[in-house]
Amino acid sequence: MSPTARRVVGLVVVAVAVAVGCTFAGFWQWHRGEDRERAVRILVANYSAEPVAIDALLDSPAATLATTDAWRPVTLTGRYAEGSTVLLRNRPVAGTPSFHLLAPFTVEAPGSDFDGAVLVIDRGWVPMGADASAAASVPEPPPGTVAVEVRLRPAERASTRGAPAGQAHSIAPEPVVAAAGIEHSLVVANAYGSLVEEVPAPAVVPGALALPSTDYGPHRSYAMQWWVFALGALAGFGMLAYREWRGPRSDGEDGDDGAPTTTAPTGPTDPGRAGTGHTPPAKPRRQRRRPTAEEEEDALIDAQASETRSR
Repeated sequence: MSPTARRVVGLVVVAVAVAVGCTFAGFWQWHRGEDRERAVRILVANYSAEPVAIDALLDSPAATLATTDAWRPVTLTGRYAEGSTVLLRNRPVAGTPSFHLLAPFTVEAPGSDFDGAVLVIDRGWVPMGADASAAASVPEPPPGTVAVEVRLRPAERASTRGAPAGQAHSIAPEPVVAAAGIEHSLVVANAYGSLVEEVPAPAVVPGALALPSTDYGPHRSYAMQWWVFALGALAGFGMLAYREWRGPRSDGEDGDDGAPTTTAPTGPTDPGRAGTGHTPPAKPRRQRRRPTAEEEEDALIDAQASETRSR
């Protein structure tokens, strides 16, 4: 294979590789957009729905919450464990560093599979303290029997990062219950509650949880951009490959090797034949002859004689 052919093949391979990569990136963004739109539709449908009992959405404490049931409100009666609030780290609110308050809630539902089960409830948020290692203050949940309304959400994946005592990096129910210092064998493992209301109200109400965003995000436009990049890669590298294969060209090119041809002058012509395209050769310049010693001596004698006559 000639060097030119190797360069052309290399450019084509690069074009195809870049185009394929951009195409897959575009499909990835497109699917992310579809997932986001699906989640927004579920949010809009469930957020303001009528509350139901928890066993209407979960078959057992170990069951997984269906995707289509996310954000559904449920009502519960039970008790918060005193002094067991866990601080959820790295959850800023409106740009303000803060902690979310995660409180284990023991459900009281006689005759139900959830009687005695612990549900982790996100009660709201508090600002971060001065040293950024703890909250400014941790309001306690209401004591005694409490009726709560929460929106069920799928549990988050457990974090592998370490956290100080009484804190957590994600809302993974079992690690949160462990961080609260509670030994309990029956935990709602795959869902948690986002607080809507507590009755009776606590002495200090934490900051309310923000309304979830219904923005679809830029995923669709990102997908289109990736596909434009794919077409651009094919066009750009394809043009480079074509130019490399075609080689340099000029008006007087040779059809075989691409090298331009020239025509040498055929010889001198009559200067009067103007417009023929031929240039007459230049006449050689006559060099001036240097005088001989005898000629220099004669010139000197003539000069002296002329001077004597003038006197």
